[in-house]
Amino acid sequence: MKPYLIILKYELFCLFISPATYVATFYFLSLMALGFRFFIESFASSDWILPPLASLVVGLLFGSPALIPFITMRSFAEERRLGTLETLISAPISIALLVIGKWTACFFFFLFISLLSFCFPLLLLIFFPEQGNNLGFNIISHWIGNGIFLIIFGGTFTAIGIFSSTLTKNLMVAGMLTFSLITVYLSIMTFSFGTDSSVEYSSKLDHFISCCTGSLGNGLEKLEYFSVGLIDISTILNQVVLIVFFLVLSIIKIERINN
Repeated sequence: MKPYLIILKYELFCLFISPATYVATFYFLSLMALGFRFFIESFASSDWILPPLASLVVGLLFGSPALIPFITMRSFAEERRLGTLETLISAPISIALLVIGKWTACFFFFLFISLLSFCFPLLLLIFFPEQGNNLGFNIISHWIGNGIFLIIFGGTFTAIGIFSSTLTKNLMVAGMLTFSLITVYLSIMTFSFGTDSSVEYSSKLDHFISCCTGSLGNGLEKLEYFSVGLIDISTILNQVVLIVFFLVLSIIKIERINN
């Protein structure tokens, strides 16, 4: 456990002193603030069916391809480029703990930025309580549901970034690969949104495949449940499976490099 905590602290330290992450965070939060302001101003005249707080989650999800690459791209790619990965692997720590430690640090940093974004509706509720109450920012279940949805998808996206970083020594290539994979994931979710989910499956295998890939087909539909505080366990399990899948792929890749 101690080696894992050392890796976690070191990676968090590197993230918090990296100029690239600060620049990316500044522009990301600036765009989130502008988008949130314009959405709140136009909410009354829009046909948005979700609670206003869900707009922030949607913005964080679809903005993550522009943010997460800056958080995860240096995790293993820079170690390989500098030639320090072999030294790190030879240390008294398992490759699994090494991968999990780097992923946890990136995941925590993403959650930190998400918490800063959630300060926008919180500040609106504090300084303009009447308007905040009218927008539903005082409903605790909305905060919990949207927070859980963002956490599970943030974990998956950062795991994708870690996996991409193990594939190359080039930071730019690792970042672009992360951007592409997350964008493809979100594109499939978007194109599947609104399709009929009440289909009857011809076999148990079809039903099993549908359950395993549920977030790809109905991720945005499930946001409707989470946004009002209804927690869907199958969506959480699906994202946990994806996180484990990409982390296992990362471990396998690092073991092959070590051999």
